[in-house]
Amino acid sequence: MKTFWGWRERQLPDGTLILQSPSGHTYVTTPGSALLFPSLCAPTGDIPPPEPTGAERCGDRTTMMPLRTSTRAQNRAHRIATERHQNHTARQTRHLSEAWDLGPDHAVGDGEPPPF
Repeated sequence: MKTFWGWRERQLPDGTLILQSPSGHTYVTTPGSALLFPSLCAPTGDIPPPEPTGAERCGDRTTMMPLRTSTRAQNRAHRIATERHQNHTARQTRHLSEAWDLGPDHAVGDGEPPPF
């Protein structure tokens, strides 16, 4: 709701959530664990700031995701071209084997089927 309708939220270190509606009404919710385990609702402290990173892409990491060498569209176009080439080669091979089986006396036309 806060993303699309203007609600604002603030969370306190003990888990209490303060919601403010677009009209200005304020709603406060406390975590249910505060009733059952009050000793666990103590703040844990501030989060340390992240360490500055160098200009290196991977720093001291040993394993990373590989970078793409071609786009998905290029990969798809290559797969389609390869499959078309394989289909063409298979048709040529099949046509030659059929002509060989029938012999030269039975060959008719250019080997293409008639249009329907």
